[in-house]
Amino acid sequence: MQGKKTLSLLTIMAITGLFGIAAKASSEQTPQQWITYAMESGHNAYYNSAFPSVSWTFIAPGANKINRHVVAKTTTIRDLVGFPIGVAVVHGVVYAPNDNGFLYALNAENGHLIWSADAYNQIMSTPIVANVDGQQLVFVGIGNSVFAYSHAKLFGMHGAQVIRGTDVSAIEAFNGKTGKLQWVYHTLGEDMPTPTYINGKLIFGNGDGHIYALDAQNGTQLWKTYIHSFVSMSSATPVDGGNIVVMGGTHPSRIYAVNSSTGKLLWTVHPKNIFSSSGGDGTWADHGGILVGQIETRDSNQKTGTSSSEELALNAKNGQILWARSLGSGRTPPRNKDAVPDISDGMVYTGSPVTHKEYAINLKTGNIIWQKKLSAGMKAAPLTVGEHLIQPIKNGDIYTLNRQTGAITHVYHNVHGGFGPQNGVLIGKTYFIGSNAGYMEAIPLQKLLH
Repeated sequence: MQGKKTLSLLTIMAITGLFGIAAKASSEQTPQQWITYAMESGHNAYYNSAFPSVSWTFIAPGANKINRHVVAKTTTIRDLVGFPIGVAVVHGVVYAPNDNGFLYALNAENGHLIWSADAYNQIMSTPIVANVDGQQLVFVGIGNSVFAYSHAKLFGMHGAQVIRGTDVSAIEAFNGKTGKLQWVYHTLGEDMPTPTYINGKLIFGNGDGHIYALDAQNGTQLWKTYIHSFVSMSSATPVDGGNIVVMGGTHPSRIYAVNSSTGKLLWTVHPKNIFSSSGGDGTWADHGGILVGQIETRDSNQKTGTSSSEELALNAKNGQILWARSLGSGRTPPRNKDAVPDISDGMVYTGSPVTHKEYAINLKTGNIIWQKKLSAGMKAAPLTVGEHLIQPIKNGDIYTLNRQTGAITHVYHNVHGGFGPQNGVLIGKTYFIGSNAGYMEAIPLQKLLH
């Protein structure tokens, strides 16, 4: 009996030791910081490491108890409990923002809740996680897409400043280990777009028509530039080694670039036939000084209710249009009208919520190499791993295509809700993504490939 007890004790100690090693390894096998939307300026959110294949589901409180007879619209459910945007994975922790106003810190290996923090309004920005003076801080933008009546009626007035966002609009900083609020910076308009972290500064556009820079340590405003347009979901993209920051705005719909040190407006672009809120909806990707983004257009020949997707490439330093490529026409999406591109190995990969197609486009020429019709529209950036392209779409399917030919190699049928602007994040052998229905999932990569 004593021998058996000793063996059991040794076995428990061995298992505990192995788990301890695994937990430590997972921290080292995930990024050490997450300083921009989709991890890097090209938006291919794939971190190549030995992080293991894990499977778990975290359900936002109340998400699995919603009475669908009362709340019938999927967009309403998303606005109540959905995970609206891509997560950040740092030091073995998944930082997942939710439209219920809470930021969740989850163990990346098992999905267990480490802490949660109430931000007091919807969180539609990817958490930015940075080491600031020896302390890990997590930054999120807070705000909703609601217009006060006094500003909604200004849409009909040329040149009028329209402010979007009601209730709490702010940038909030939390301690990455405890979830304790470190500081808050309030703004007049929503702070839905994802900021970028550059040399100790947080830079972001927002719903009151400004681009801001804050001291990441304490939230002090460093500079503030008025651009006239309110910024919707167009996250800040750092280019030229972080010297320039680019984003799009609405009313008027333009693309803007500022100097990250001074806030000086460097250039603006107003694309021909740009339509509706398109300028402020899409996030731009960058590689080697070539900016690529998607806009929605409409000309005088198109019928009401229809529009076109257009992919644009700009010179990051001066805003010159390098090429413009129409992706086709279709029914106008109700909101978030543009998909985010992923630039990988000289190619632009993107979907379109207008045409419901996936595209591979040559970065330098703008030539469409292939296109493939999928079963629904898509808004989030895809990602590439090896010869595979992985794209989540509106109906909850996750498509895997051959990135060279566009051939569909597998379709993963997710049963926990569809996907909008939320991009998937691949860490080692595990794909992390949250759904509109409030389910945050870790999916083994192999399930997406076979």
